Amino acid sequence: MLNPLMLAWAAGFVDGEGCIHIAKQRNPGNRADSYRPGVYIAQNDLRVLEAFCDAVGIRAPIYKVKRASNHTKQCYTLNFNGHSALKLLMALLPYLRRKLCEAEAVIHYWKDGGMGIAGGGKKVDPELSAMREHYYLLLKRLK
Repeated sequence: MLNPLMLAWAAGFVDGEGCIHIAKQRNPGNRADSYRPGVYIAQNDLRVLEAFCDAVGIRAPIYKVKRASNHTKQCYTLNFNGHSALKLLMALLPYLRRKLCEAEAVIHYWKDGGMGIAGGGKKVDPELSAMREHYYLLLKRLK
């Protein structure tokens, strides 16, 4: 059972330091573009990012960010993608403030865009592609 106080802390962290988005990958030829929801959090304290994972009960990769010459500390990014991003946003939804609209858009995108449903290598329906593009553009406008 997740601690509501820790979820509220994590939501505040996402509200202040997080990036909620839908990444678009253009595919060559006749293949439809692919879309992937993500939540990224950058921080220079690795322990805080590890504590964040503990608080939400979801493991995600933490990467070192290439250090710029003007950085005095190493920075890291915690990356939730696909289903783990959806799971994170659903857990934090009741506590989000600033990024609430973005989180709701990703959750609707997942449902309306038919994400998480195996296509079996079939071509994506044009209406479904249009729906995914709609949410991709919506999230860009919410920034």
